[in-house]
Amino acid sequence: MAWNFELVAGPFKGRTGGLAWDGSGMLFSAVAEERILRYDPASEKTEVFRKWTGRTNGISIAKDGTVFGAQEGGRRVVHFLADGSTATTQELLDGAHHNQPVDVAIDGSGRVWIADPYNSQPPFGPPAYPFLPHASVLRMDSCGPRLWRLTRVTHDTLGPRAVVLSADGKTLYVADGDVERGDVCQLFAYPLSAHGSAGHCKTLLTFAAVERGIEGMCLDSDGNIIACLGWKKSGSGPVIIVVSPGGTILETHPAPADMPMRCAFGDAGLGSLYVTAGDGGLYRAKGIGRRGLRR
Repeated sequence: MAWNFELVAGPFKGRTGGLAWDGSGMLFSAVAEERILRYDPASEKTEVFRKWTGRTNGISIAKDGTVFGAQEGGRRVVHFLADGSTATTQELLDGAHHNQPVDVAIDGSGRVWIADPYNSQPPFGPPAYPFLPHASVLRMDSCGPRLWRLTRVTHDTLGPRAVVLSADGKTLYVADGDVERGDVCQLFAYPLSAHGSAGHCKTLLTFAAVERGIEGMCLDSDGNIIACLGWKKSGSGPVIIVVSPGGTILETHPAPADMPMRCAFGDAGLGSLYVTAGDGGLYRAKGIGRRGLRR
């Protein structure tokens, strides 16, 4: 079955990034514009959800409806509260500032999982705080009202670009590697303990050396991984793939634009797939024969 995408919002300045369905509308990041926008499929209108977001990329919605965002410009994860304010979280890992988060995911216990790589675009301000000697997945645990603790989860990643959790929360999928830094891009699966520590990873996919790896992913209702990857510059081109939990590529579809960034299911019954891309657009494909995972 072909996936037919339509442009539903944009294009905006620069790339569009993180996506999160709030129950009736799709939140998405216009990263360079420093805004999070909301597309309403009922009215087909796009409105501003938050301004001055500090180049927030990946976003995720907590059980209480508040939004966590990976702020590339500010080198931190921020919490967009229901009253319209923005709260900081924990910026220090063992006393040192971490890197530039690009993606976040929230599990059933409210823990925030963070992809914390090195980015080609520098953060805001002077380079006062050095980057960490590693690029890892971090876990942020609540220690009380607006109090958080950061823990390093992975010790074998080169630069994680996207994170997503299995339906039961027992597996962490990590898209690792930045081809522009010379990395070999891969897709890993880590078994997780009840306390959130990661066991030995399983490599699900390894891409060719010239291939732009996975930049964003989500799960369908069967637990398969929907992943955005590739570009026109090299490799097999911009595509969206469906990967089984065991690492088998089940489907490959052309992406709606170059450099597909993130993907998420939305609309009634989570029956449509939304995709952001390097051209600044928000795209949607209806009736693709798959539905999103309800958490």
